[in-house]
Amino acid sequence: MISSGKRRPKSASEMIRQADLWRIGADGDQNYVQAFQLYKKAASRGNVRAMFLLGTMFESGHGTKQSYREAAKWYDRGCEEGDIDCAAAIAFLSEAGLGVKRSRSYAIEMNERAATAGNVRAENNLGLIYLDPDGGDLNLHAAMTWFQKGNISGFAPAQVNLGRMYQRGMNVNRSCGTAAVLFKRAARQGNTGSKIHLARLYRLGLGVDRSETVARHLFLEAARWGSSGARKELEEDEGEPEGPKYCATLKRAEDPQSQLEIGLAYLDGICTGQSVYTAVYWLEQAAKGGSETAMYVLGQIYENGICLEKSPASAAKWYRWGADRGHGPCAYNLAYMYENGIGGPKDPEKALALYRKASEDSSSDEDALSDALFAVGSMMLRGNGTEKDPAGAAEVLSRSAELGHAGAQLLAGKILLASDRGKAVSFLKRAAEQGDEEAAKILSEME
Repeated sequence: MISSGKRRPKSASEMIRQADLWRIGADGDQNYVQAFQLYKKAASRGNVRAMFLLGTMFESGHGTKQSYREAAKWYDRGCEEGDIDCAAAIAFLSEAGLGVKRSRSYAIEMNERAATAGNVRAENNLGLIYLDPDGGDLNLHAAMTWFQKGNISGFAPAQVNLGRMYQRGMNVNRSCGTAAVLFKRAARQGNTGSKIHLARLYRLGLGVDRSETVARHLFLEAARWGSSGARKELEEDEGEPEGPKYCATLKRAEDPQSQLEIGLAYLDGICTGQSVYTAVYWLEQAAKGGSETAMYVLGQIYENGICLEKSPASAAKWYRWGADRGHGPCAYNLAYMYENGIGGPKDPEKALALYRKASEDSSSDEDALSDALFAVGSMMLRGNGTEKDPAGAAEVLSRSAELGHAGAQLLAGKILLASDRGKAVSFLKRAAEQGDEEAAKILSEME
């Protein structure tokens, strides 16, 4: 990192490498302003990659005041040099009318340029334009073609949109089984919308074996990310979802919950064009407005590298914000980072304290609470961050087991075999029913 004792980068490529370290916090120090200044200097020298990265800083409001107009200026300059990432970025802004006059024809042109060269965001966003029934460019065959290309590249938004076409039988024979496979691929990458669609299939038994339990777990995951649709689904069965609905631009909002949902929509890229940079801007507005859920989502994005490079420094910052406010899922994930030495040295004592804090958040859903209790019990059992305490661990693990945690059911069952055989067998049976092979083996040996 740059300091008075280090040589300042001279070439544009050196500037970009150093700016990347500042932005990600890879050297243990993170500074968006320093990153922005280096990207701007490199871009001013004609470096195309720096033009794109500078545009993203303006779009997300990192290191500078957020400005779609300035972002578009740098994306345009990159487009003139043939950069496909800039082409996809200016296409998004043009379709949404952000910082530039809205022009669908220009958005299609730039998306096609980028998509033809293999840019996955452009493939997805172009498919959405062709899927829009009200925009005058409806072309289901073209939409499916671009979503298929995005699916081959493993881009979660395209997988969800392709899955929705299979689910509804749009330009293809209806296949809920194929839709479920696609939704699962996207869900593994953290796409919130895919979890909701997959949960609905499990609830109705379409393309998968009907399972209200699996559906509930998926709805809870999506609700933890702030999806009002998922929360509503947990309260009532709405039946099979409607077909895709497209909205080029989402209205600005002042309240944190609406800002959170705008951010999620731009991140998912299902009902509006996908842009992680605009998504991050709105999520940060929500977090700064006090949304602990937005803090959690931002932590998840940076910890897991969802549509962005992983940044443990950013993840820890947002989790810490939430944990300090008593948000259980934030405390849990920050604890996980301390326990496993992610972004810094391991600190089991801090990890255990945070896991305990997470286990005391009465507002957490049963899945989040059972995970926190399981972590506390496991550390007590191993003597990690505290003295070994098998009896205390059994009590905590039993609470987690009652909430349905398979791992806790296994551990509690094994510990309790010597003191409470009936309860132990009950836990082991529940773990085996969830597919735990070790629990099934123990039960079979007991027969």
